Amino acid sequence: MLDIGSNSIRFVVYEIYGSHFTPVYNEKVLAGLGRELKKTGRLSEDGKALALTSLDRFKAIADARGLTQLLVGATAAMREADDAPDFIEQIRKQTGLEVAPISGKEEARLSALGLLAGDPAARGLAADLGGASLELIRIDGRTPGKRRSLPLGPFDAVGPDLRDADYPALIPSIDKALAALPDILWDTDTLYLIGGAWRNLTAIHMTRSLYPLKTMQNYALDTLDASLLARWAYNEGREALFDWPGLRQRRAETLPYSGLLLERLIRVLQPRRVEVSLTGLREGMVFDHLPPAVQSRDALLDGCRDFASGLLQSELFGPPLMQFTDAVADAVPEAFGAEADRRLRHAACLLAGLGKNLHPDYRAELVFEDVLYAPISGLSHPQRVWLALTLFRSATRSRTPPNSDAVDLLLTDTQVAAAEALGAAIRLAIVATGRTPDLVGALKLTHDNGTVRLGSDVPALLTEQVEFRLRKLADRLGLDHCVERGAA
Repeated sequence: MLDIGSNSIRFVVYEIYGSHFTPVYNEKVLAGLGRELKKTGRLSEDGKALALTSLDRFKAIADARGLTQLLVGATAAMREADDAPDFIEQIRKQTGLEVAPISGKEEARLSALGLLAGDPAARGLAADLGGASLELIRIDGRTPGKRRSLPLGPFDAVGPDLRDADYPALIPSIDKALAALPDILWDTDTLYLIGGAWRNLTAIHMTRSLYPLKTMQNYALDTLDASLLARWAYNEGREALFDWPGLRQRRAETLPYSGLLLERLIRVLQPRRVEVSLTGLREGMVFDHLPPAVQSRDALLDGCRDFASGLLQSELFGPPLMQFTDAVADAVPEAFGAEADRRLRHAACLLAGLGKNLHPDYRAELVFEDVLYAPISGLSHPQRVWLALTLFRSATRSRTPPNSDAVDLLLTDTQVAAAEALGAAIRLAIVATGRTPDLVGALKLTHDNGTVRLGSDVPALLTEQVEFRLRKLADRLGLDHCVERGAA
């Protein structure tokens, strides 16, 4: 996938597993093609030179890797600049790449698809900020809704001199552009931020607030925190942004404006929360090429299957384990709602074989970290921590998780109790069967009249150690326990 944007050019190679896709190679070049667009109406000459060099290299990598299906997307600068057609022809002659600029509305649609590919439950308004445009898309389900493309990217609204711009002076023109939008955009529960500038700005907020979970996907802020961050970015924090460690200068220059635009969007839309999406146009283009039957699959569950692939016990252990835990699901405290809890329990079962080859003294901690930062989508941060804690408790009952700060900050007592109960149920199945898929079906777990019961078609499975694990599960559920050794 090649994304030729107004500020950056990205080359991303995806590994696809069902509806889940993971970037296995991801490189960007901040060419700044649209940096001079407001001033001259043309692409930056320096940007074109850097873009051609980069595209030549990316095409060579794609050819060497045998990537026969190379998707190419080009956005605002490449559809608006006077010299864009000539540059597109130059790219074709020099690299062989066929570039067709995407319209603003199509860019918005694809960005929304990318958001939904990473978070199918998303509801609200997606805002994709590029170098020369802002795409706004209503998200009400798996199909993107109303959308608008506005010339409110930093290069279009400010021009090339981003460091010394008078940002407060831009407020009237931004507010006027936003006020002209249709009412359908305003009823917004969640404002989803897409694009490198907003992603970097919120990453700085994560660092400044000592947030314990270091992953940007689905990082959420309440509107007060988001507004304070936005105002800080174009006022007293401007110089700090320009010198922020590890931040490229070309990217840093776009952050004060991204803060200003975020502040104005929040003022107009008044969302309940603001959330970061790492998926957007590129992922939308990939998702758009998947067959409809694949698109309808749950990306979280496909991601868990992919993460566990290659571990035969893990791949085969999950489905019967899901059936085994069905018996006590209604006794587990509700964590995120019935539908979400079942989905998360399914994810936990698919991952339950992780760690089987790890040293038992460190297995629980390593599995916790693996799941916490697994490249899987469709999880809020609390759900991600909950899933990690569940798998941690499937390996140990008493030890403290390695990132207890994330557990304490993001999970309620009830959610912790639910994770510990499901973890105990998974551990019971693991201990009883040795992670042997065929034996899980031989276990008969039920609960009624305040008692959780375990029988088996293979009586030899019902050892004292298994009874001990059943008692621990019953304790977590607040129930009595009974091993039915004569049950079949």
